[in-house]
Amino acid sequence: MLTIAIVCVKYLEQYDAQVANVELVHGRRGLLAAKFLGTESRFGVYSTGPHGGGTIPISYNIWVKTSTQNREMVLVHYGQIWGDITNFREDKDCHTLTLDDGNPKLSVGVNTHLIPKESLSLNDGEWHHISVSMKKKSCLLSEVEMYIDGNSIQTYTPQKNKHIFHITGGKLSLGGFGYSSNYEDLFPNMKPYEGLIDEFILFGRPAARSDLRWMLAPAYDTKYATTCASTTGARNTLAIGNRKCKQRCSDNTWCKGYQFSRATGKKECVLFDETLMFGEPLKRTRCAIRL
Repeated sequence: MLTIAIVCVKYLEQYDAQVANVELVHGRRGLLAAKFLGTESRFGVYSTGPHGGGTIPISYNIWVKTSTQNREMVLVHYGQIWGDITNFREDKDCHTLTLDDGNPKLSVGVNTHLIPKESLSLNDGEWHHISVSMKKKSCLLSEVEMYIDGNSIQTYTPQKNKHIFHITGGKLSLGGFGYSSNYEDLFPNMKPYEGLIDEFILFGRPAARSDLRWMLAPAYDTKYATTCASTTGARNTLAIGNRKCKQRCSDNTWCKGYQFSRATGKKECVLFDETLMFGEPLKRTRCAIRL
């Protein structure tokens, strides 16, 4: 199983990416997100792959936030890196996820697209999660599953439908065409992305419901509680913050987390029971303060 996770952190270059004019701003979970400024921003991964011709299914999972209207913008792109792309071979596919005036769209060729049956408006200035997942290797484009904010979306292929067979010598990029060939000539309507991107995760397998659960976990400022601390003399009592929240737990375990609700302006203790990052075991759920 191949799993690649690209999360916005301080030193983006450590992911073999060439980054320019990508600002780091407050992210969806209180960590860092990447702010793309259209034609001024670049995020191109220099290494090739990981897509392969008919060998593995690919799923893209990404958080986006934008208010840009009337434009088709590249979110994630994988394409060939040499040769004139205007001589594009129909039996070799790119894999390009765009946001077309707020509507997610997956393109594997010039006339081969997967789009939602109903119009969406994901360019409303709010955070939205997009997942597009191949069900199996070399599946039909129409078999790709699309989830928006965790909900399954009905899709269709308005022009062509075909078995996906990726270009084997390609490169990945976020927010534009990166190091690939002149895809601007092949897709003149696709423009660089303007907005925020956070927690882009690529799987070399289909995305499962369990994956969506932790990828969609609430936004928390995290504070770890590595042991069950004592504030009252009892070894099995954990107090968080100003001791408003307490949770009984056994020795040598991680404590389940609480949040301070700010929706009502009051500090209310509400137990949450979901993992927050990258499939951590439930028993390691964090103690957190909600944004």
